[in-house]
Amino acid sequence: MKFIDMHTHSTASDGVYRPKELVEYALEKGLSGIAITDHDTIDGIEEAVDHASIYKDFIVIPGIELSAEYHGEEVHILGYGIDYKNSSLKEKLRYLEKERRDRAYKIVSKLNSMGMKLDYESIMQTVQNGVVGRPHIARALVEHGYVKNLEEAFNKYLAQDAAAYVPRAKLSPQEAIGLIKAARGISVLAHPGLIQSDKIIEDILTLGIDGIEVYHSEHTGSLSRKFLEMAEEHNLFVTAGSDFHFPPDNDESYHGDLGSIKISLDSIQKLFRRA
Repeated sequence: MKFIDMHTHSTASDGVYRPKELVEYALEKGLSGIAITDHDTIDGIEEAVDHASIYKDFIVIPGIELSAEYHGEEVHILGYGIDYKNSSLKEKLRYLEKERRDRAYKIVSKLNSMGMKLDYESIMQTVQNGVVGRPHIARALVEHGYVKNLEEAFNKYLAQDAAAYVPRAKLSPQEAIGLIKAARGISVLAHPGLIQSDKIIEDILTLGIDGIEVYHSEHTGSLSRKFLEMAEEHNLFVTAGSDFHFPPDNDESYHGDLGSIKISLDSIQKLFRRA
């Protein structure tokens, strides 16, 4: 049976592998495909698609993970099979990229005021042509020895209500779903197990969303069963993904290794045929 990981990140956002390296790593893991779902950007898609074309039976699904907010809680909406050249989508993403850069500058300024000597321009150099996110700043904190690992960086400084947290502009779930649909994509609620309120999950499932990420590296078996029941109740598509950012290193992980959560390629192809 062939399998695909439907939730991956490249250097276009906060992953450590370039898109073409992500394709190669997926092949090493025995996968038959991946969905590229970088945060608020489509910049990694074309490189991944072009590189995958040299392989006969490997598929790259163009995707995105849009950040949204609902009643004060951050929620993420995945988009699959999007037209990544859609003008409305590209315009909104340019706005979100500027917001991310402004937020990163404010976070670094806060950390500097606390005595941590981080350089914003140096962090942006590590981002290169991608979009900056809190994990980039977390890695800088680790590299400078201010924290031991990414978890400590988030807990102490970067998580919501932590010392250097800065909110940023986010879409509403309705806006995120609308952008994906305008780009002829399939919208899916990402990692609902990371959302604190069941009421928020239930509300989002009634906003015209197409599916739910039932299987995720942070979901226990009981959570996956719960979300599978929700998907069946609302007649939604079921997806699965590791939320891969980088391979486990020194016992530190950020979500799951590539392919640690996967779904049959046949199931996803059926999903697209239904959509």
